[in-house]
Amino acid sequence: MTLTKARHIALLFNANTAFNRDIMAGIAAYFGSMGAGWELFVEEDFRLCMSGIAQWRGDGIIAGFDDPAVAAALSRTRVPVVAVGGSYACEDEYPPGIPYVATDNFKLVELAYAHLVGAGLRRFAMFSLPKSMENRWAQERENAFLSLMQRDRMATEIFHGCSTIAHSWDEELQRQIAWLQSLPKPFGIIAVTDAQARHLLQACMFAGIAVPEQVALVSIDNDPLECALAPMPLSSVIHGAQAMGRTAAHMLNRMLLGANLADTRILVPPAGINVLASSQHQAF
Repeated sequence: MTLTKARHIALLFNANTAFNRDIMAGIAAYFGSMGAGWELFVEEDFRLCMSGIAQWRGDGIIAGFDDPAVAAALSRTRVPVVAVGGSYACEDEYPPGIPYVATDNFKLVELAYAHLVGAGLRRFAMFSLPKSMENRWAQERENAFLSLMQRDRMATEIFHGCSTIAHSWDEELQRQIAWLQSLPKPFGIIAVTDAQARHLLQACMFAGIAVPEQVALVSIDNDPLECALAPMPLSSVIHGAQAMGRTAAHMLNRMLLGANLADTRILVPPAGINVLASSQHQAF
């Protein structure tokens, strides 16, 4: 259905990630399929408009709520908002009164785990991130891993990598190598992001640890740039990000037509896992 009145919709996402770009592509595809009448506003750096976003006089907002600053800024707006981000096991973690479209963190990890089990592995670890408000999605993936390990009565092994910067890279690399060398082989590791997986592959190369004969690695995000920068082919779980974008746009359209979708939660499962034919001898 095409609306006759032009609608002004703001998209507040960090477009530096492939995940968010795919969500935005899904939003654009949905509104494009409806014909004229929609104007999408995208800030080059959406964080610059956060202080005044509550006073914005547009018709609706679709925003990435993994960033706590965005969630806080939009808690005061009267414009219809649809939130997009990672899923939470605890309902209280979702923003109250706002419809939310989530990538299903449990199913992302479950698919990566099933892939390693299918490769014949019986020992597993997760390469995660330190706990912070900015990466609650990583904590949810870590909790999903712990739940799966408990379900299958497996020993739990988790390593928290740090954000790497030039002057600390050597120190972090040595820390990762020490952890990898401590693991009984063979071992399957799930990395919470492609960037983390890329760092771990570099550590394996420096330490002379064979991949996948000793360490098999699967990551999450399927970010083309991160996978291209990895020192060897990388298997990665694919978000249903474009489906998330289309779903969020459809929900906002319904709200503009009068639907009450407060506290509606839609979890979108992963689209699959990208296993490059050239990586089968290296990263399953």
